[in-house]
Amino acid sequence: MRTVYGSMLESARSHRNYRLFFGGQLISQTATWIQRVAQMWFVLSVSHSGSALGVLIACQFAPYAIFGLCSGAICDPLDKHRTLIVTQAIMMLCAGILTALTFSGSLTVGEVDTIAAIQGVTMVVDTPTRQAFVIQTVGWDQRPHAIALNVNLYNIAHTLGPALGAVAIAGVGLKVGSLANALGFMTMLAGLLLMRTNELHRPEPHTGGEMRVGAILRSTIEGLRLTWRTQQMMPIIVLVFVVATLGLSFNVTLPLIAHNTLHGNPGILGVLFACYGAGALVGALYATILDRVSHAAFLSACGLLGALELLLALQETVAGCAVILVCIGAAFSCLTANASATLRLRMPEPIRTRMLSLYSYSWIGTAPLSGLLAGWLSDRGGPTLVFAVGGVTMATLAAMAALGGQGRWRSATSRTSSDAQRRRAAHNASTARSSA
Repeated sequence: MRTVYGSMLESARSHRNYRLFFGGQLISQTATWIQRVAQMWFVLSVSHSGSALGVLIACQFAPYAIFGLCSGAICDPLDKHRTLIVTQAIMMLCAGILTALTFSGSLTVGEVDTIAAIQGVTMVVDTPTRQAFVIQTVGWDQRPHAIALNVNLYNIAHTLGPALGAVAIAGVGLKVGSLANALGFMTMLAGLLLMRTNELHRPEPHTGGEMRVGAILRSTIEGLRLTWRTQQMMPIIVLVFVVATLGLSFNVTLPLIAHNTLHGNPGILGVLFACYGAGALVGALYATILDRVSHAAFLSACGLLGALELLLALQETVAGCAVILVCIGAAFSCLTANASATLRLRMPEPIRTRMLSLYSYSWIGTAPLSGLLAGWLSDRGGPTLVFAVGGVTMATLAAMAALGGQGRWRSATSRTSSDAQRRRAAHNASTARSSA
């Protein structure tokens, strides 16, 4: 275990740029969760409607649903460092406007939705660029450890942010949440500006990567075709799509559980989100220790998510919900760790950004549909109906995949691993010849 975590931390110890990137992301993503919890409670308190929460989620993620498939092709030819400076500045400005409106006392649900939509447009470029930029801060050799550390960063923020957000909105509402988010983006922006650009590990310049509509569409179609033809990609994308659409509606369901089922205050909502985040952190650490891609673990995590959501549908106490949410978070991290490791570590450099954009689209692009569907179901049967539909679907799909696709997954994974080993051997041989 010490070796695993020592290797992970080596990325931060050895690379100043990655330390700045990691620290800025940790503060920024934690602050984003603070604002997110505050926004959800504000909308629910004003509207008393699950559908209104669904609309908020749809506004935030609809731009990605529309343009997300093209995001990798759009970002491929861009300078990742400069692009992140622009996107982070835009999101900082949005958080600043939201802060000003909250302190003026004139904030409406419509204005919250509008600002969320603007941030959603920015996410189309920011998300795949940020994922690809991790490798540029540490280089190819240390990419697995930096990627693993980045996954844990997200889960730490997912644990701390909701808890701090609950404290903030219990005191002064959305004001502190939006202000914290603006300061978080400012910290991220400062880290990017302080980086030593000459130490970034930039890939070879793209040829023919002009920003034209035709080129973007051709590149997007090529990415979809490669995904369809690659056996280890299809099971991941299909299962992730279903889990994201039906199984991860917590931005709608947890506020409703805290407000309606448990008749609680913002502190209860923070506890529920923090328990989910803590479980996700434990699951990510376990996946890091395991340090391998496993077909059985991937499908088991999907099936376990379905079973746990069925159990969550029956809970009526804070303690019961908290325990099950810890388990759900752990299962979710195991699923995403196995899915993302295949894409990040085994896809060749020329198509990695496009593959990551498709993977991100499976999670983020489905959020509008997931939010609206969860809001509609909750208005008719409460969170119980949402969890029942998602739980049954995920458990059934995981069982079907386990019965029908295990051999194909293993053979595809084995071939991919062999290809990766041959590429590393060829690279080492080329390096040795150059040295000689």
